[in-house]
Amino acid sequence: MGDFIIPFEKPKPDIEKFLDAMSGKKIPRKAPIMEYIIDNALMKTILKEMMGRKWVETSDKTEYIGGQMEFSKENIEIINAWLDNQIAFWYRLGYDFVRVEVSLPLPAVSHVTQDTAEGWEDHNRAWQGLEPGVIQSMEDFEKYPWPRITDNNFYIHDYICKHLPDGLGFITCHAGGVYEHVCRLMGYEGMCYALIDNRELVKTVTDRVGGLIYDYNKRLIEFDKISAIFQGEDFGFNTQTLISPKDIREFFIPWHSKYSRQAHSAGKHYYLHSCGKVEDLMDDFIDDVKIDAKHSFQDNVCSIIEYKKRWGDKIGLLGGVDVDKLTSYDPDTLRKYVRYIIDKCSPGGRFAVGAANSIPSYIPVENYLTMLDEAFR
Repeated sequence: MGDFIIPFEKPKPDIEKFLDAMSGKKIPRKAPIMEYIIDNALMKTILKEMMGRKWVETSDKTEYIGGQMEFSKENIEIINAWLDNQIAFWYRLGYDFVRVEVSLPLPAVSHVTQDTAEGWEDHNRAWQGLEPGVIQSMEDFEKYPWPRITDNNFYIHDYICKHLPDGLGFITCHAGGVYEHVCRLMGYEGMCYALIDNRELVKTVTDRVGGLIYDYNKRLIEFDKISAIFQGEDFGFNTQTLISPKDIREFFIPWHSKYSRQAHSAGKHYYLHSCGKVEDLMDDFIDDVKIDAKHSFQDNVCSIIEYKKRWGDKIGLLGGVDVDKLTSYDPDTLRKYVRYIIDKCSPGGRFAVGAANSIPSYIPVENYLTMLDEAFR
């Protein structure tokens, strides 16, 4: 790998400076960096080879994402060591915050296959299919094992908040938004049919999931060290929204408005990650939800530079480095592309450098580090 500025030996994170930059209170000399999700495959390489730390594997019994940890002494030691690595990674790479998200256990139908990323073939990837989900009727709804929110759901939040270095913040959310979980539980086709044939069922499932996330967020915003709720909610794909904007406004936007008001009432920011072509919803995000910043951009749909022209004076813009280019460009070409985005989006502030979506396992480590290195130049 090349000669990079990072990892830093003595980072100087400043979460308040980051928040001020996103809100437009101050225009930083350099745009800060951010990420939404970073795959373990890249973390493992950087932690071991560049930072000399021991990698810790989690298992079904120590899995934090699905909120299904078993709290034995042995399992707690594993998850604590894993969280120590998370904190060290975000800290030493120069971020102003740690970004980890956790879901309530909401079992649904998923497809699983072997990861094809080099060096990560012994891990799996999961995705949601189109077939009907586990809830197709009111009877299914009543039988579903809806989770209860307990203190155990917030173990990792408590641990991270208690172990943050000075200046480092914590940005989190419920893993998966209300639309995403309703779509998983009903299945995409099942939900689409129900939007025609049984809208009452869609509303019932939506309100149950929405209420769970609201109650979950109520606990999150009680943590002083949590600075923002950064909610994922993929409403779109390459050419349009996944369901009609009208239905999104009826069923799902009101819940995001509630989450945003809830966060703001506690002095926290509310950021939204939403993939695909969602420009038709931007007025809703800005005027009704009142998001503080938007994440997820695609150059083949609407680049962050176009977002900067249209909405950069109203909200913060997070990321912008197209994932296809981040994956496929050689480091020199990528560096020039990242610099172009920085030069176009930094004026006026309210911009942070990072991937336009996430850092999946197949992005070359050198390319990820090149993006960060250029941001610090």
